Amino acid sequence: MSLTTLITFYKKASLAFHAGLAFLLLLALYIQSNGMVEGGQDSYNHFLISKYAFQHPELLIDQWGKPVYTFIAHPLCKLGLSYAVLFNIFCTLFAAILAALSSKALGFRHWLMAFWICIFAPIALGNTLSSLTEPLNMLALSGAFYLYLKNKKWAAVLVFSLMPWIRTEGFVILVPFITFLIIQKEYKLIPWIFTTTLLLNLVGWQMTGKPFWFITENPYVLVELEAHRFAPEGGSFAYYLQNNKNVFGNIFLILGVLGALKITFDFFLKKRENLSFAFWVILGVFVAYFFAHSFIMWKGMMGTHGMLRVMMVIVPSLAIAASASLEWISKYHWSKYLQPFFWIAIAIGTFQSYKANGYPTKFWNLNSPSVKQLSIVPVIEEAHQYIIEQGLDTAVIYHQLPIYNVLYDKNPFPEPLKPAWETEDVWSIDLKNNWAPAGSILLWDDYHATREGGITEEQLSELKNYQKLQTFGGDSRPKLILFYKVQ
Repeated sequence: MSLTTLITFYKKASLAFHAGLAFLLLLALYIQSNGMVEGGQDSYNHFLISKYAFQHPELLIDQWGKPVYTFIAHPLCKLGLSYAVLFNIFCTLFAAILAALSSKALGFRHWLMAFWICIFAPIALGNTLSSLTEPLNMLALSGAFYLYLKNKKWAAVLVFSLMPWIRTEGFVILVPFITFLIIQKEYKLIPWIFTTTLLLNLVGWQMTGKPFWFITENPYVLVELEAHRFAPEGGSFAYYLQNNKNVFGNIFLILGVLGALKITFDFFLKKRENLSFAFWVILGVFVAYFFAHSFIMWKGMMGTHGMLRVMMVIVPSLAIAASASLEWISKYHWSKYLQPFFWIAIAIGTFQSYKANGYPTKFWNLNSPSVKQLSIVPVIEEAHQYIIEQGLDTAVIYHQLPIYNVLYDKNPFPEPLKPAWETEDVWSIDLKNNWAPAGSILLWDDYHATREGGITEEQLSELKNYQKLQTFGGDSRPKLILFYKVQ
């Protein structure tokens, strides 16, 4: 069987076949992860907020947790971290399916390319195995595209209205869509885009007493107001382009640019009005979102850490644009000889994505974990074992490690000094008044407790009424220091 025949079969296989194959690949990667997830401590924070949301209703409107994710993911988060990861696998999978169907609705012959680019863009592949909010936002974006292209305008508006409450940057995503509605004179739809924001603000106002809750409680606004405490330096405006190997991948980005040029050419010069939505919204969302994050990175605003994973949200825009790239040659008889090379490029891009994420490309090597193993976990396990051996496992523990709460089933949200209180953040320790109750313990780490907790090792050594019990790790490993509050 020739390579061309194999590629033809592959392209003609049903979308269900492609989806099933992609699901098995993603599932295999998670099985090979040793239970670890991508996204660092943010993954564990989102998981914990969603898991305990209905025990602590204030978490349902917590803007750090993202209310829509918190609510939708709650049933699976209650079941455990593995189910939260499974939720995100399905989010990415259905985002890819809807991106492909959107491409098909636009009339692009090679719409299946959109499916695989959604799955295997490095930033998508590298953050699916997580409990982050990006996969759900990616699904919402693909879903909104598809609904509007299938003339389900009201449903599309509803989905767009949810996006700022899946990820805060959703407000940026609304701008190209509103612009498009104005151009199309769909004025009656515009007010409904803000329905979710208005409803949540009413709930937030009722619960907090703050009439502009959606602004005053926005964590990124608060970071700006507290810039004296946490103000990262600005970076390069081209930061995301410079790191594109780990974002969209060079091959996929080139295909996306070619496709974007084709859409723009056909819309403006060939007057193809059916591409109006593709130009103003699908491409517009990509440009607006990418520009906004590049600007924030350049200025060092809103507590940016230069995290690449934020770009996962707009992968559907890139994928749909990339699927239009072959339209340049499709009308030529000789195009059938060139098309296999495009699919080979997709395969090479996929392989590069695996390499960029550090995932094992030798699938039979089950001893090689897929997700990067956190070096702090063995040290945490040593510290926890010591806590149990010393009979301190019922004491209130202060730490800055959400993964600790996940590993040992700790609920970090009960009110302090109440019977259910069992753990607290390091940043809540009052260095002046020293209010932590006697008998509590402090597990300080040399990264998060300093960076987010605000207590350095020098300050730690000056704390009164704390007895040092044990040091774990150090040298080439993360360091944890355990203290006991004497009085």
